[in-house]
Amino acid sequence: MALSYENPNLLYRLIDELGNNRLFSFIYTSYIKKLNFKGNEKVLDFGSGSGAGSRHLAKVLQNGGHLTCVDISKYWTNKAKKRLRNFNHVEFLVGQLPEMELKTNSFDIIYIFYTLHDVSPDLRNGIVREFYKILKEGGKIYIKEPKRQYDGMPVAEIVDLMVDHSFVEEYSLEKKGTYTAVYRKDVAANT
Repeated sequence: MALSYENPNLLYRLIDELGNNRLFSFIYTSYIKKLNFKGNEKVLDFGSGSGAGSRHLAKVLQNGGHLTCVDISKYWTNKAKKRLRNFNHVEFLVGQLPEMELKTNSFDIIYIFYTLHDVSPDLRNGIVREFYKILKEGGKIYIKEPKRQYDGMPVAEIVDLMVDHSFVEEYSLEKKGTYTAVYRKDVAANT
């Protein structure tokens, strides 16, 4: 069954509403808490979807921080806007990241939660190249991706993408079908 980003079927809408935003909300809360944000960071939520994780990021970034939610779907972005309507430090952008022409060195953190594997393989290099461009020196990418055979991507491919675009791995863990990692835009890599 192919996923429609603009016209999801009823089952997928129910999974999002009941699963992602209610029953399994603790997964986002627990993961984001471990990231130890100060609350004043400028964060890009890549593939923010319906705002299930964005809502928890917005709560953490209330000490002068800012959240930019990026997704290719108008439908899911509208859902996220409704869920985050009470936060005035959040903005929403719809489209492909490289086409948005975001300011160079403008984000402290890029947050990727179960999204990179959904990016078409022919677009991944351009996306990661854009990550490097928009991330500040010393900035970090937090990645949590599935590595399941039919819904995920090989860890080696993620590592190659990051290393090929001059990111330095700070941490990684493979556990229970999930790859979690932190990559840094190394200051020395720009010289």
